[in-house]
Amino acid sequence: MAQLEQPLSRQEKVKIVSSILKQAPPEEFCEAFSDLRLLVGDDSLMCQEAASLCALHNKLHFIPVRRKECEVLLTRHNELEEKHFLDSQRQVSFKFDHLRKEASDFQAHPQEDEKGEEWRRALYEGLKAYVSSHYPGGICSVFIKDTAIRKILIACIAGRLHRPSAFWNGLWKSEWTFTLTPTSTSTQVTGTIMVHAHYFEDGNIHLTVCKDVAESLPVTTETQTSQDFVKLLEDADNQFQDGLMEEYQRMSNTHLKAFRRQLPITHSMINWEKIVTAKIVEAPAAQ
Repeated sequence: MAQLEQPLSRQEKVKIVSSILKQAPPEEFCEAFSDLRLLVGDDSLMCQEAASLCALHNKLHFIPVRRKECEVLLTRHNELEEKHFLDSQRQVSFKFDHLRKEASDFQAHPQEDEKGEEWRRALYEGLKAYVSSHYPGGICSVFIKDTAIRKILIACIAGRLHRPSAFWNGLWKSEWTFTLTPTSTSTQVTGTIMVHAHYFEDGNIHLTVCKDVAESLPVTTETQTSQDFVKLLEDADNQFQDGLMEEYQRMSNTHLKAFRRQLPITHSMINWEKIVTAKIVEAPAAQ
């Protein structure tokens, strides 16, 4: 006689819930959470895990905060402490409720390193112009971390389209880092470009594509270095997009084609309603 399966322990449920919610597509954390809540049937467990997992989701997918006081992406780079973030451009800090997606408690947060701030602002201005012309509704943020011997500049970009009525969502994001020292004449730029797409009409298709980039960047003036950086980033974006389109064409003839219902040899749709009606009419005659 087969042994009955043992029910999952609370710890096992937490592990499974965490694993699934970490894979929730951009802009769909609440939907995934609601579905899991019904399946798990343990509100205390779900509520206990909700806040931390939602915070991780928001930072991972660069959730934008657009208020009159600030316009910034939420990332691990501008997190000051739990639930508090920094907008380097507006020089304000704020508290963020990850579940409600509400910002509050805005406080002045001036930058102390004037020279580092000049580099950060120059990079932001150049990047903002690029994002405005290439990412509809996109937003960028630039952060700086200062150490005793070097300055670390981090640029983050996110462009998203949320179309639940059309059964799809998409996110294109990238993160770029390079360092500066007082004697720098060049530096190494490292970046990661990532695209998430989710299509869910009569099915469930996820696409996640990631590309790492490493390029050398000459260091001159703030303005010129910013322009060179934006050109480097644009070239990487274009190469990545060209590769995506080539892969999409290949998939259209293989994997995506296999998902579609095949037409008969006549290459025309079958009128099933007409066939069913004909069979109903023929049935009494057969008797």
